[in-house]
Amino acid sequence: MIVIGTPHTHNSGYYKNDDRNSGGKLSEADIRTCPHCQAVIKMQEWAKAPVQNFCLKCMQPACNTEACQPCVPFIKKIEQHIQSQLRRLRLING
Repeated sequence: MIVIGTPHTHNSGYYKNDDRNSGGKLSEADIRTCPHCQAVIKMQEWAKAPVQNFCLKCMQPACNTEACQPCVPFIKKIEQHIQSQLRRLRLING
């Protein structure tokens, strides 16, 4: 069961996963999405990590993957993909 609640971290979401009835455990976290790839970032784990990737252009926490090091917001990636598909269609259709 996932319950959406009130976050404790500014501009974040909150998730609660209670699997105790099926032998699991209770998991709770303040979460945000990476502005570059939309990966879920658990803010408490991100804050305790030896290296926190914080994008100074977006002014948001980002995940620590290599693909997210250059600042290309996810919405920009979507726009680039749409533009490339439109160019391809124009080339095919004349």
